[in-house]
Amino acid sequence: MGAEEHKRKAPKKFKFAVITVSDTASRGEKKDKSGKFLVEELEKAGHERVLYKIVPDEKMAIIGAIVDAFNRGAEVVVTSGGTGIASRDVTIESVRPLFDKELTGFGEIFRLMSYEEIGTSAIMTRATAGIIRSSGRAMAVFCLPGSLGAAKTGVGIILNEAGHVLKHGRE
Repeated sequence: MGAEEHKRKAPKKFKFAVITVSDTASRGEKKDKSGKFLVEELEKAGHERVLYKIVPDEKMAIIGAIVDAFNRGAEVVVTSGGTGIASRDVTIESVRPLFDKELTGFGEIFRLMSYEEIGTSAIMTRATAGIIRSSGRAMAVFCLPGSLGAAKTGVGIILNEAGHVLKHGRE
């Protein structure tokens, strides 16, 4: 069965959560343009939001938000922020151990598209994705950088592939 046939059999709609990881936004010192953009685009595509949350760049806050999303029925989670190489960028270290399967291709394609947009600075992101399985459910998690440009690039990939990822993640 080819990719197009798999996509035809994949879920068309899903419940989602957006989690913004930002010290400054969590303190109310800056607006969360990226997270709000992601929520708007996913809702515009007909998906149901179950959680939108801003957390600081802290491991337990990030993990807690992921668990909260799962408990609220999220099938897809998109994080925004904390994927760089600064010492406070801990999204990947917090989320990756939860993955049952990592989708390394997501990060590779995201970096390729980012390279076409911003050049070699694309090497600075550690964007990734994976599947978390628990209680007979699967939840796809996509970790994006916190810039609005990254949200715009990433949401296109997510909207094209999230249903396909869920289909296989549930198998």
